Amino acid sequence: MQKEQRKLPEDTWCNPLVLENYPIGFLAPGRVGKNSGSMANFNGPARDFRELGDPEVLYDDGRWYLFPSVGEAYVSTDLVNWKYEKIKFANGEKLGYAPTIVKCRGKYLLSSSWPFAGKTEILQAFEPLGPYHSLGEPVDGEGKCLAPEWIDPMLFCDDDGRLYAYWHFGGTGEGIFGIELNPDNPIQGIGKPVKLLDFNPENQFECFGDFNEHSDMAWIEGESMFKHNGEYYLQYSACGTQFRAYTVGVGRSKSPLGPFVIQKTPVAREKYGRVCGTGHGSWVKGPDGSVWQFYTALTRRIHMFERRVGMDRVKFDVNGDAHVQITAVPQSVGGGGLGILPVSVFKKSLASSAAGCCYSGFAFDDCTHTWWMPDDRDEHPWIEVDLLQDFDIYAFQVIWAEEGVDITQGILPEPAKYKLEFFSGNDEKKLVAVWNFYDNDRDLLIDFRSMDMVRARYVRLSYLPSVNSGLKRGVNNLTVFGKR
Repeated sequence: MQKEQRKLPEDTWCNPLVLENYPIGFLAPGRVGKNSGSMANFNGPARDFRELGDPEVLYDDGRWYLFPSVGEAYVSTDLVNWKYEKIKFANGEKLGYAPTIVKCRGKYLLSSSWPFAGKTEILQAFEPLGPYHSLGEPVDGEGKCLAPEWIDPMLFCDDDGRLYAYWHFGGTGEGIFGIELNPDNPIQGIGKPVKLLDFNPENQFECFGDFNEHSDMAWIEGESMFKHNGEYYLQYSACGTQFRAYTVGVGRSKSPLGPFVIQKTPVAREKYGRVCGTGHGSWVKGPDGSVWQFYTALTRRIHMFERRVGMDRVKFDVNGDAHVQITAVPQSVGGGGLGILPVSVFKKSLASSAAGCCYSGFAFDDCTHTWWMPDDRDEHPWIEVDLLQDFDIYAFQVIWAEEGVDITQGILPEPAKYKLEFFSGNDEKKLVAVWNFYDNDRDLLIDFRSMDMVRARYVRLSYLPSVNSGLKRGVNNLTVFGKR
């Protein structure tokens, strides 16, 4: 008789990734101030929000270094557990959107995008986390500043030590460009920029809009280069960061500067569920020769650019075309799918209270931009889901919803103190397990945990009110994973 499975493998993860200390969004009022231009991109009033997106990942000496937009860095030795790390700068340098990181001839080169700010520079360090110092602004072979503007840059070092840069966006007739750089002087270009890609309306997934309905509009950006089996894969993103149809496309070439042949089907695309809008990211080598896609996942609960980060394995077919199956269930890095399913989606729910129309059911609708929030007077908030029958439960994921964050007023995010209770039974509930995290000291906007298997029908989440009275906490999604 087969022994009953009690635990998931230690290398289990679930998207969006668990990354501590999510930073305040680059376009949050606490950073840029409230104005009519920024308010148009908010759902409701302009307010501070947290985000991570545009992940670039470097594998070096047994570690993966994740550099996302807005934040600092995250380091892992197993692709599952990520530690938040500060990037060090020598002279007050800063990172903008869409960082790029590469190791070239023993040195680390870092750059980023400052959209429409006219700021272009490449930084250098002798360690992945710095300290970095600015080398200055890159120029072409004639000493002229690179044009068009340095947006969504990508630095790539080939196997022979030659260095390349890719940048800008398509959709306006300008396109994505590339140039070879001098690896001994990375801000010195060799020759002139070469146009590599631009919007092609025949590739429907590139067309602007959630249903790709604008055949004459696009925003081709988020480039990233990866070499696999002797070919160069130039990744890009299309249709608009704010849409659920945001997707990853790729062009292939035998040369790092093309010409590139576009793969007719997108590499990574998912329009629905907690993990959707899967664009702008990068590939990186994983264990045992595997290749992994890191990507941006759409949230847009507060702001159109409110985002999260996910990862999934890249698979190549016999023709060399790349495909990524986006997942939102527990996966094993070494073994793939585990047969564990969400068992809480759209099930019956109860709550201690509800603020306005933020009802309990919105915590179980598998949607990124709805949430449950308790009433302001609720001193003991809880939410409960009825799974309708007993399930063998192996893991859960809490995606918290925050309101009231205001960095100018000192109202900052803080660790959630909570517990989960599991009950079995039909007519009468029987408490069968309690998982207590009241001592949690990690600021986890997304919290995924596997556990010893519990057989239960009801799951109740209770949490303590925030220490800072101005910070309101609710639940964007509570997902329970199990088997019948």
